[in-house]
Amino acid sequence: MASALVAASIAFDVPLSDMRPGSGRDFFGPVFDRFHQGFLDFYDTLLPFDRADFGLMHEVVLFAVFGFVALVALLLAWRRPVGAGVVLLAGAGWPTTLFPGTRPLMLGAVGLATILAVLWLARTGPRALRNLVPAAAAGVVLVAISVGASTTDAVAKREFVVWQRWDLYDAPQDPVGVRYVWSSHYQGIRFPKKETVVLRVKVSGGKDQKLYWRATTLDEYTGVGWRESLHPEPAATAEQIDFTDDPLLPKAALDERSWVRQDITVGALSDDHLIASAQPVKLRTGTAAPVQRAEGGVVILPGSLRIGQRYTAWSYVPDADVVALAKVKSAYPDSLGRDLELVPGLRLPPWGTKGRNAQMEKLFDDNAQNFLVISYQPIYRKAREVVGQAKSPYAAALALEDWLRRQGGFKYNERPPVATTAEPPLVAFLLRSHQGYCQHFAGAMAVMLRLLGVPARVAVGFTSGKYDEKRKEWVVTDHNAHAWVEVYFPGYGWLPFDPTPGRGELGASYSSTSPTFARGDIGGPAAALLGRSAVLDALTAEALRSARRPGLEGTGTRLAGGRGGASVAKPHEKGLAALAFLVVAAALGAFLILKLVRSELRFATRDPRALATACRRDLVAFLADQRVPVAPSATLAELGAVLEREFVVEAGHFVRHASAARFGPPGEADTAARKARRELRLLRRQMRRELGLTGRV
Repeated sequence: MASALVAASIAFDVPLSDMRPGSGRDFFGPVFDRFHQGFLDFYDTLLPFDRADFGLMHEVVLFAVFGFVALVALLLAWRRPVGAGVVLLAGAGWPTTLFPGTRPLMLGAVGLATILAVLWLARTGPRALRNLVPAAAAGVVLVAISVGASTTDAVAKREFVVWQRWDLYDAPQDPVGVRYVWSSHYQGIRFPKKETVVLRVKVSGGKDQKLYWRATTLDEYTGVGWRESLHPEPAATAEQIDFTDDPLLPKAALDERSWVRQDITVGALSDDHLIASAQPVKLRTGTAAPVQRAEGGVVILPGSLRIGQRYTAWSYVPDADVVALAKVKSAYPDSLGRDLELVPGLRLPPWGTKGRNAQMEKLFDDNAQNFLVISYQPIYRKAREVVGQAKSPYAAALALEDWLRRQGGFKYNERPPVATTAEPPLVAFLLRSHQGYCQHFAGAMAVMLRLLGVPARVAVGFTSGKYDEKRKEWVVTDHNAHAWVEVYFPGYGWLPFDPTPGRGELGASYSSTSPTFARGDIGGPAAALLGRSAVLDALTAEALRSARRPGLEGTGTRLAGGRGGASVAKPHEKGLAALAFLVVAAALGAFLILKLVRSELRFATRDPRALATACRRDLVAFLADQRVPVAPSATLAELGAVLEREFVVEAGHFVRHASAARFGPPGEADTAARKARRELRLLRRQMRRELGLTGRV
C-alpha cells in the first residue's frame, strides 16, 4: 500500500503531503479524477500516442506498469504461480496486441518463455537449479512448437481477441467533416440527425463572452462564390507559432491583458485546420507533426486533426463598444487591397473616398459588357439604401447586419429554392428569394460591405456551442458549423459580425446579435455618431422604447462621458425592492433551517434499525437534490452503486455497515450503526467536493 501511494504520487504528480490532516488539500480525489480521465482517453486515441497530447493517459500507463509489476511480485510471494502467469499474460499481451510492431512472434515467444519460467520456479523451489537443464529443454521445445503453430492459418487465427473494441463507457464516434457548410455552392445543406462532438474548448482570461471558433477565412470572392485563397508558408515543425508580426494586428494586440486563452481538445472532427477564436496572437500546436502558417492567423496541418489532440491558442479580443467603433475612420493599410476586391483584380475605392459614388457608377459603366460585374450594380444601390447616411464603416456594418438578420424580411432555410436565372447566387438571394443559410447571409453582407468600400471577408468555423457548467468548457458539435463575417477596423483588427438569423449570437456588445448589445446606447449620443438610415432609425426607436419600458432600466452599457440610458430609481422604489429582497431571503432561510432540522431529526433515535433507515433516507434526499432518481424499492447495495456511478466515491464501507445495522444481530447492530453514520458523513463530504458551486447551492 505504501509503495502504491508513492507510485500514484509520482505518476499523477500529486504530492503525498496533500494527505496530511489539516493541509486543506485532497490527495485521493485528484488521483482518481486524473486516472478516470486518462483511462477514458484510451478510447479516443490512435496508437502510438504522443504523451504531449495525452498527458493524463501517459500517467495512467506509468501507474499501470507499476501495478502489473507489483501484482506479479505479490502473487509470486504468495506462491500463486498460475495467477502470476495470468497477470503477465494480461500485462504484456494486451499492449502487445494493441501495438504489435514488426515482430509479434518474437514478443509472443518471450512472453510464453517468461510465463513458463514463473511456473517452473514457483513449483520447484530450492530444487530449481538441479532441474534447470531438462526444464530449459522442455521450455525451448514448447516455445518452438508454439511459434511454429502460430505461423499457420490452420491453427492461429488473426484477432482472436479484439481488445481495441472493448469500450467500457460508450462507443467512440467516427470523425465527421463539415466542409459542406463551409463550401459556398449555395445548393443547400443538411446536418446529420446525430450530433457529433467535434471540439471541447476551455476559455480562461480576458472577457466572459461568447466567442466563435474560426477554422479559416474565405478571402477571395470570384463573383459567384467565396473561397479560401491563402498563401501558406512551407510546412515546418514548430511547437509554438507567434502571430504578433502580422501587420494587420493592431498595436493593442501586444498587450497580453487583452488576450483570451483557449485550451482546445479535438473531438471526432475530420479537418486540417487548427481551430481557435479570431485574431490569434500565439498558438501552441501540441503536435510534433509539421504545420503550415498562413496569413490571418490560419494554421494548416498537412494531415488531419487527431481525436483527442490538444493544443492551446491565445487570441486578441479587443474592448470594442458602439461609441468607440462609431468614431473609427477608414484609414486602411495598403495590405488590405484584396479585401476590397469585388472580383479578383477589380479593386473598389475605400469608404470615405471623395466622390466615391460617382467613381462606382463609372466603374459599372466601364464594365457594362461584363455580365458578372454589372450584376452587382443593383446590389450596390441596395447597400447604399440600407446604410443611408451612415457616418462610419461601423454604422454601415451594423445596419447591414440588422437588416439581413431582422428587418429585411429574410428567412433562414437550409434547403433554399435554386435560382433559375443566370445571375450570381447571392444576387438572386438579395433581390428575389430572400431565403438561404449562413453562407448566403455571410457572403451577401461581405459583398455589400466591399461594394461600400469596407474591407470584409467570410469566416468559417463554429459558433460557441453549449457551455458545460460542470467541466467549465464549451462543447461544440458538428451542428454548430457556421459561416459569418469579419470586418476590418483600424486600431481593432478583424471583428466578427453575424447576419444569419437564429443560428448564433456573438458575445461582443458592439454586435446587434449580442445579448449584451445595448440598444439604449444608439438612442443616446451614439445616434449622432452613427448617422441616419431606415434601419438605424428603427434601432434607435427600439432603443428609446426599451429605455422607457418599466423593468428595463439600466440595460444599456455606459456611454461616453459616463452617461447612460438608465433612469435613476426613486427612493420608495428602492425601499420596496429592499423589502421584497428581505422577504425572499427570510423565506429561503426558513426553508433551509426546516430542511436541516428535518434532516437531523431522522437521527434522533438510538435504534440501530431506525438509524440505518435514516442514513438511507438522507442519501436518497441528497441524490434527489442533485436530480438523481432512486427507486423507492432500491436496496442499500443498489444505492451504493448509484453513488459510485454518479459521484465516483467508494460506498462499499457504508453499505456494509448500514446493512449490518439494519439486518445484523442486536449486539453488532449498535456498533455498525455508529460506523454507518460516520461513513455517511465521509460520503457526504466527498460528494460535495465533486460538486461545483451551483450543485452545492
